[in-house]
Amino acid sequence: MISQSRYVKIITGVGAAQTVPERKLILRVVTQNPVIPPGIIIEFSAESAVGSFFGQNSEEYARALAYFTFISKSIKSPALISYARWVNQSIAPTVVGDSFPKSLTALAAFTAGTLTIMSGANAISIGPINLSGAANLTAVAALIQTAVRVSTDSQLTAATVTYNTNTNQFVLTGSVVGAGVISVAPSTLATDISTLTGLATGSTVLVKGQTADTADVAISKSASLSNNFGSFVYVTPTTPFVNADLVAIAAWNASQNNMYMYSLATTLTNMGTLFPLIQGYSGTAINVLSTTAPNDFIEQSPCEILASTDYSQPNSAQNYMFYQFPNRNTTVSDDPTANIADSFRANYIGVTQSAGAPLAFYQRGLLCGGPLDAVDMNIYANEMWLKSTMATTSLGLLMAVPTLPANPTGGGMLLGVYQDVMTQAQANGVFSEGATLTAVQQQFISQVTGDKNAWRQIQTIGYWINITFSSYTNPNTGLVEKQAVYRLVYAKGDAVRLITGSDTLI
Repeated sequence: MISQSRYVKIITGVGAAQTVPERKLILRVVTQNPVIPPGIIIEFSAESAVGSFFGQNSEEYARALAYFTFISKSIKSPALISYARWVNQSIAPTVVGDSFPKSLTALAAFTAGTLTIMSGANAISIGPINLSGAANLTAVAALIQTAVRVSTDSQLTAATVTYNTNTNQFVLTGSVVGAGVISVAPSTLATDISTLTGLATGSTVLVKGQTADTADVAISKSASLSNNFGSFVYVTPTTPFVNADLVAIAAWNASQNNMYMYSLATTLTNMGTLFPLIQGYSGTAINVLSTTAPNDFIEQSPCEILASTDYSQPNSAQNYMFYQFPNRNTTVSDDPTANIADSFRANYIGVTQSAGAPLAFYQRGLLCGGPLDAVDMNIYANEMWLKSTMATTSLGLLMAVPTLPANPTGGGMLLGVYQDVMTQAQANGVFSEGATLTAVQQQFISQVTGDKNAWRQIQTIGYWINITFSSYTNPNTGLVEKQAVYRLVYAKGDAVRLITGSDTLI
């Protein structure tokens, strides 16, 4: 897909008609499981559906079970989870059919069905295929496979055709791994079964043959297919991650500029080595993994909080610390260990006590990143929502109006649609109204805005926004084009992590 940043580009740093779907900040799980074909993203709304697809003994299902059973303090649970394939070994080219329901009756009516398969630039006629004796759609796939293998083309002699009963998809996989491309060409012949099988429709996915991807390339390809997620984790890979893998993933995530949160788990003993390598990359959450208890997917903790946050509701912005996860292991239980973990910005389930009873909760809700990055999970997540909403609103306006003029009228149009976002950010806690600004912050705001009174507005209502227009040279076309540039400065909604008091006795 074409990157949205070609039309709307928002850079993040701390210091009419709705025709564009809003991005959901759900969890994306990257898996090597071959059950999910490459080149597609699958979303589920319940753990039972994940269990049906991957199997109830799978890690994919165990992660979904923990995810969907989470309930936030606002009594919200995640609504969706998505999965993407990591191609960790060379694969042959594949045609992934559409997921619309298939009719056995319609297919079984063919006694001499045909397909036209393109192997590279070569058109190969397959058939006649007698499907009249097929008892089910899996049998249909087997009959098609037999016919395909009659071909002498190297990509088809050992090709496979399968039917996924969970997703209603026929899948054609070539013979040669590591390279090549195949497709199914639709035909006007009455004997053509390409459309009925879903192998040649607008929803068919073509996957090129390729060599293995690294973990960072896998998430990059996943995001290119669909950016409808807010955080991501990896199913335990067949070859365990080393620190270089984790750093590469964190580097990719940081390059997306506050778009996603990457959450990983590692042992406390590895923190001293990993943290110096990863601390400059924003948006990465390091979580302490128990070395003795079964894997409880602690790295999903912030992902579950994020996916349960409904920013359309008042006061919905979350403090990621102080969340209890009763089914997750306590990994830090004393001050010396907590001090070590905190020094590495590690997150963990830590236990304290109240009235003699143990009290365990997630802490400290921190991310890696540099001095200009949001390192509090709540601030990072809030900006993720704001950035996504502003982009959706901007693109929606561009698609709804005949033209957006590069003049004060256009500026007024943009401010008009942005006002709804500003009002929502005031209500949900992304903006902090009435924040006290230091003299240094006041001077900084005056400098970056060019408005000596901007800080007063930010201190009062929580934000300041301005629209300007300028020319730029499109690097792809070489042409000079007009762009609208908005500058938004806002007081972030900080969360309290410590309460101190003074008791005076008289």
